[in-house]
Amino acid sequence: MNEAGEVAAVRYRHCLEVGQRFSWRKGNKVLLYGLWRLSEVRKAGWVLLVEGESDCWTGWLLRIPALGLPGKTTWRPEWAEHLKGLKVYLWQEPDATELPGKVLRDIPHLKVIQSPPGFKDLNEAHLKGENVSALLNKLKAAAVPAETLRQAERAAKAKELEKAAWPILSARDPLDHVRQAVLSQGYGGDVKQPIIVYLAATSRLLAMRIGAMPVHLLLVAQSTAGKSYLLMVILKLLPGEAYHSIDAGSPRALIYDDADLQHRVLVFGEADSLPAGEDNAGASAVRNLLQDHCLHYDVTDKNSETGQFMVRKIRKPGPTVLITTSTRRLGHQFDTRVFSLPVADTPEKIGAALMAQAELELKGDMGDMVSHNALIAFQGYLQALAPWNVVVPFAKELAAEIKRTATATRILRDFARLVSLIKSVAIIRHRHRQRDDAGRIIAQIDDYSTVFKLVGPMYEATLTGATKELRVTVETVAKMLKKQESVTATTLAVRLGIHPSTASRRVTSAINMRWLINRETRQGLPWALEIGEPLPEPQGLPAPEILTAATVAPLHSPQKTAQHSQPTESVGDIANRCTVAGVTGTLTCPVQKDGQEECIKEVVL
Repeated sequence: MNEAGEVAAVRYRHCLEVGQRFSWRKGNKVLLYGLWRLSEVRKAGWVLLVEGESDCWTGWLLRIPALGLPGKTTWRPEWAEHLKGLKVYLWQEPDATELPGKVLRDIPHLKVIQSPPGFKDLNEAHLKGENVSALLNKLKAAAVPAETLRQAERAAKAKELEKAAWPILSARDPLDHVRQAVLSQGYGGDVKQPIIVYLAATSRLLAMRIGAMPVHLLLVAQSTAGKSYLLMVILKLLPGEAYHSIDAGSPRALIYDDADLQHRVLVFGEADSLPAGEDNAGASAVRNLLQDHCLHYDVTDKNSETGQFMVRKIRKPGPTVLITTSTRRLGHQFDTRVFSLPVADTPEKIGAALMAQAELELKGDMGDMVSHNALIAFQGYLQALAPWNVVVPFAKELAAEIKRTATATRILRDFARLVSLIKSVAIIRHRHRQRDDAGRIIAQIDDYSTVFKLVGPMYEATLTGATKELRVTVETVAKMLKKQESVTATTLAVRLGIHPSTASRRVTSAINMRWLINRETRQGLPWALEIGEPLPEPQGLPAPEILTAATVAPLHSPQKTAQHSQPTESVGDIANRCTVAGVTGTLTCPVQKDGQEECIKEVVL
């Protein structure tokens, strides 16, 4: 019954142990058991949450203010409304280790009574002849705050994961292991794009203030270009609890899903599964999750017995990172909340992928499974310690440089995501980073330099819509028109060295952006192209060297240097890193000798 004493739902028990033990009458919603006794509970000033009906009967027999949960896996955030102003105790049965954490999210002052040896619940204690009232008073006095239990469990889990992740934690740069793991799975070509996805996924772990945003990603490419494969390669480096996948289903499946979204990656296999339309309530709820780090959705439920409608508030806390794939960019409101990452479909990329797959076929898995498992443990370790607080000390200098060229209003969101990318790199390298007096990890210019090399083209494409490939396509069309050459998908593909379907897709994108105009409106006929609006000016990221002078001093102040734990590198190590990064020139390696800095070696790169 509900609080008014009206029958609101019926639950059936089918068997004691095996098979389907319970079911609800068709059309009924799950409820707390005992709501009609809420007035008595409120008079008592406290409540004992138990599992099931029989523990409630035992409690009521002994005048204990108890309410029943339908099971150890079932808790609804809206139920916390019934318990406002009460001291709340939860009886935790031996096999319900995850239940306190679920309830804690909505009742911060929750205290937990762990079942003592000899019996698992209130009813069993009663049947064994215990003085349940006296026992409960004793257990209440010794009840542990749920937050204390949660912190202890996190610490124990983190310690276990730290040991498994040590090969990565102790590495000079964990991203090197990520790159190798990507290649070992048969990914061919440049690994920049998978690393971007990995960093985006890592941004789920950041502490989020108002205005901050994790790195939501849209992987864009034509069908069969490898979007899903790229995503799968990175998901294999994450523990199962790090992400929640919705491959296909109702646009509102996420709203009614019980999955925990806090510090998780939300993977929509296809963007078509996202709520469609710019103005519907489902799409608005998902956008709120991306922007405000919490999903808000109010739904009206009709009571099958009374016929009355009740408002149910659905709340799902984040932060949550959205990653999805599509053959085109999203609608405006979603598009401004994501970075669009064009997945390479050049002949070079396709050729590299073919060779990598052939190599994998001949040699099998080319990776080190110990390292692979350590990478999974590494992300699990980071998640066990979330949220991570990171500060970017050169944020003002970075903002000042970006505003010199940025004109689009969406730059505010893009800047927030750029900062989150820098912070994600700092988290991954946290063992080699200092902390400030507030305990925050201090990001370094090296972290921005990594992001700069990875996302420069993507940043410009997201901001202006003009990818490098689109610029080349529009410029090539202009040259062909000037020479009065016929511009078809085939002729353009020959000039660009790509497949005709790729050329057609690029031209369609350029037409949609009004950089090209097609005067032929009849379907099935060749284009009649003209040059449209000018391409937008490039709006790239500032080079790391510009920021260096303004930020060296704060990062290397005397009181902080003593805490710095970054290991030293040999001349050979530095030279190898420079070679991999494509740096050329002369490398001068200084050392301290008798208190004086001396140049001991020069290496030509």
